[in-house]
Parts: sequence; structure tokens; C-alpha cells
Amino acid sequence: MISQQILTTLDEVLHDKCLTANIPGMALIIAKNGQPIFEKYYGYRDVSRELPVTKDTIFGVASITKSLAAVAVLQLEDAGKLSVEDQMLQWLPELHLPNEQYREKVKIHHLLSHTSGFPGMNIVNCARANSILSDPHGEYLFDGLPLGPNDRKIKTVAELMEVMSEAEYSLLGPPGSLFNYSNEGYALLQEIIERASGENFITYVQKNIFQPLEMKRSFFLTSDLKSFENVTELYAYRKEADNLSVFNSPAWWDVGDIYSNGSLKTSSSDLMKFLEVFRLDGMVNGNIILSKEGVQKMISIQATMPTGAHYGYGLQVDGLSGIPVFGHGGSIKGVSSHMKVAKEQGITVLVLTNIAEANAEKMATTSLNHILQLPDVTSMEFTQYKLSEEQLKEFSGMYQSDEGQKAEILLYDNHIQLKVQQNLVQMKAYTVGGFMTSGGERIKFIMDDQGKVSGLFKGSRFIPKRN
Repeated sequence: MISQQILTTLDEVLHDKCLTANIPGMALIIAKNGQPIFEKYYGYRDVSRELPVTKDTIFGVASITKSLAAVAVLQLEDAGKLSVEDQMLQWLPELHLPNEQYREKVKIHHLLSHTSGFPGMNIVNCARANSILSDPHGEYLFDGLPLGPNDRKIKTVAELMEVMSEAEYSLLGPPGSLFNYSNEGYALLQEIIERASGENFITYVQKNIFQPLEMKRSFFLTSDLKSFENVTELYAYRKEADNLSVFNSPAWWDVGDIYSNGSLKTSSSDLMKFLEVFRLDGMVNGNIILSKEGVQKMISIQATMPTGAHYGYGLQVDGLSGIPVFGHGGSIKGVSSHMKVAKEQGITVLVLTNIAEANAEKMATTSLNHILQLPDVTSMEFTQYKLSEEQLKEFSGMYQSDEGQKAEILLYDNHIQLKVQQNLVQMKAYTVGGFMTSGGERIKFIMDDQGKVSGLFKGSRFIPKRN
């Protein structure tokens, strides 16, 4: 049994974190063996009208959607309609890549595990362009415009494949050689799901996931928002403010007709039903949603990131103080979300907020630490690796991907610092190209065949060095 004191302390800690981060509204649920043992609904879904957040409040969840897309792929493998070992070329013959030799080797496995070799690209942003450009706050929040001079607006996966086939870019390496989080890769999975099932993606998911799980407040289309009550407003931080000032920015961003990489809208109570698929090895309420083997593939290590973190299929697979934990997060305008499952302990945690750049993952980790009585480890202990000033100079410079990730590495007083937007963070080396930030984040610099720095790996993305 989890004591009331633990739950009371957790409630206080989470309340303080929400206040400090100035989060407008949050839904957080912790369940033990499928039954909620702690729920916190902080703030408002609509601040101006003081409408509270509840378990049924609909939020965007952004990239948590990817785990749902992965379930759909594994369901189709269960049905014998595809295999994760199938070549991408078998299902998407019209898609061409810069390296035809690599094209023949990309498998569905690589798309699921973000190891296809795709760099950070702007193509999914081209599908977001219409909604961003029509949003009065779009250019401000996107940090510019989503389209470059040679980009064109797209709406469908078919158009995305056309642009990918014509675009000039370099793959990061052979399939399987380097992890790089790819929204384009998960967009391609939508097309594969549709071709293998013979149904459009939304219809397939409604029939095979939402309906058997009784997820009645889950959907993909922004146009469906008006059909539901208890939907959150969206909020954003003002970039120039030092005090985390928040403003209402009501327009939702969609991705055209591409849904599989981040378009799910749902409630915390609905999403907890989805997490039961993983906790119960695929059988929920007497319905086999996914085979035990399919669940195992999703929660097993399929790829290792340069920083040492691991990914399965649509789920990040890591540990917490030696306890196996898997989950996923999401972030886009008006969304910070995260879910975690400690399967052996029967614990599921879900955090949904109505503002981008809130640390939902930290909320989920803090919750797990309290419930399981684990130490709150924010950084690992390590012996600092000594590097010369000349070695450190190799890392300094600007890093930027076509997708929009930016970072600057500055050399100062024989140390290097990471600058992201206006934030300057100290870093210490734990190996030749591996660094730890003062906040506990690992950064890994990637070298090319000549030993020169080609980019850095931060979070789940490779960001090329520009100068």
C-alpha cells in the first residue's frame, strides 16, 4: 500500500512545480494495476472563464500518437498483413531516397525505431504550414515561418513522398546505423498502415483501438474539436519574458491529412485505457488489442541513441534507478505530454498540459519516484573527462537541422556552454565527445570519418554542425 503521506507530499511537490512553471492547466493520473491511486487536476482548461481541468478534459498529446501508430503496425503484423522486416520499398515503391542502395535496405523496423537514416527535415512542417500561417501567433511561436524558399505546402502522405523523392538531402548513414527521431518516418507508417489494412488511418484506429478500448473522447481531426465539450484552450509562454508569462493562443495546429506522428486529441481517462494495452500484454477487457509478442517488440530495445538512451517501437525504453520503465512524450503548440509505465510494479503515469515547453516528463518522473520511493536522480555521478582547449574548440559553433532544431556551442574559460534560444547551460565532459549539462541532460557530439565534428545529438535528434 502507498501511504497517504506519500500521496500528500507528491501533491504538494507537483503543485509547487506547476506554480513555478506557471502551467495553466494539467491532468495527471497515476494508476496501480489499472486503478487510479492518485489524480491531480491543476489549474484551468480555460483560464479566463476559470473552467477546471477534469479527467475528461480533451488535450492534444502530440508525439504520444506515435505509440498508437506503432500498435496499429504490430496489429497488422499479428493479422499476417505485413511484417516489421518488410522492406519499405515493398509498400512504398514510389518513394525514392538520395541513396538507392540504402533505399533497398530500409525496413518497417527502421521506420518504427527511428533508424531509417532520415535527417531532420522540414517536410512535415510543410504539412503544418497552412494552420501555422493562418494562426495570428504562428510565426512568433514557430520562431519564423514553416516554409523555406524552395518548400511547398503539402497535405497528404502521398505529397510528402513526392517532396521526399525530389528533395536534395543526405541520409545520415546506412539504415540502422544512427538513431534520429523522424516525424517523416512515422508519416510514412500511416501510408503503410492504410495500404496493408485497406482502410484509411482514422477508420482503422477507431475500429481496432478506440472502440475495443472504449476510448470515446479520442480523435484526430481539429474540425472534431467543436463536437466535444470540456476541451482545453491552448496557451504559450512569451519568449521575451523572464517570468514565464503566459498568454492564450487558441488556434490548434494540424498536419494536413497526416495524423500518425502527432495529431491525437484525447482525455487523460481515455489515454489511461490505452496504457493498459502495455501493462496487460495486449488483452484489455477480454479483447486482444495486440498480441503479447507485439507488445514485447514495442517495449524491447530496438535502437540505442548515441547518448545511451533506448527506443523500442513508438516507445522510449529506459530505466529509473534500475527499474525498467517505458513511455513517450509529446510537445507542440499548446501541448506538453508524457506517459510512463513501470510494468513490473503495475504502475502507469500520465501527464497532460495545455502549454508547450512545460516539463511533463519531469512531472511523470517525479511522480514515479514518489510512488516507488526512488531517489530523485537528476544527473549521474561521473569523473569529469579532461579536454584541452584545442579539443573543446572543435565542438564550438552553430548547429541546426532543416527540421528547425538549433543549438550553439560556446567556448568560455576553457569550458563549453550550450546555448538554446536564450538559455545558456554549462556542460562537463564524461568522455571525449560526451557531455552532461548542469541539468542532467546528456549531449553527444558525432564525428565523421575524418574525425571532424559533424553534429551533436541532443534529446532524441541529430543536429548537424553548420560552422
